[in-house]
Amino acid sequence: MMRALMLVIALGACTKAGGGSEPTSQPPTTGVAPNTPPVATAGKVSVVMTAATLADDCGGTPPWGAPPPVPVTPPPAVKDRSAKQDRASEEDADTSKSKSTMARRRCEQTSMQLAVVSKGGAPTQVHIKKVELFDPSGTSLGELVASKPTRWSDKGTYEAWDETIAADQTLSVSYVLAQPNWDSVKDRWNKTYTVKAVVTVGSGDQAVQADVEVRAPTILPPNVKT
Repeated sequence: MMRALMLVIALGACTKAGGGSEPTSQPPTTGVAPNTPPVATAGKVSVVMTAATLADDCGGTPPWGAPPPVPVTPPPAVKDRSAKQDRASEEDADTSKSKSTMARRRCEQTSMQLAVVSKGGAPTQVHIKKVELFDPSGTSLGELVASKPTRWSDKGTYEAWDETIAADQTLSVSYVLAQPNWDSVKDRWNKTYTVKAVVTVGSGDQAVQADVEVRAPTILPPNVKT
């Protein structure tokens, strides 16, 4: 009798220790860290946000000037610069500043520009899934609808783009963005905002971003001719 009772107790202890279900492991939550490099890669296609503009609604026109150059990682080292090279760089900077001033007198479309690079593989479809604007504190100011994709052509102009990149091709592309809702921002001027985009490259979603400084408009005194 005693031996049977001990056997029952032992079986009960084993059931209590091993009969419970093991906790189910949950997949990790994937997010975009603040220091994530603004480069997205899917397969053999990489995407970089080279520029973003928070300005006006110009009817969906593409940017006026040529796109920024495709970033090089790591950047080439510069050594033993001569005085002649320094002067040339200063002249180029002055010319770029002058062109930038002229461009600001025109209507600037709120937009973003991407560099899309394919290293082999097959033709790949690229699509903008989401664009969101964040203030300097990291608070979302809402989504900006992307539309009218264009690509920089060999003719030196932007032309309509079907969002397809061929194998071994490098494209500079631009998307028109909807105007931000500035009504919720008390003072938007002279601050740096962040434009983040989720880009679907093939069958994968990747994140890219760029910082944009919004400067207060320059108001000329009355009766000043330009």
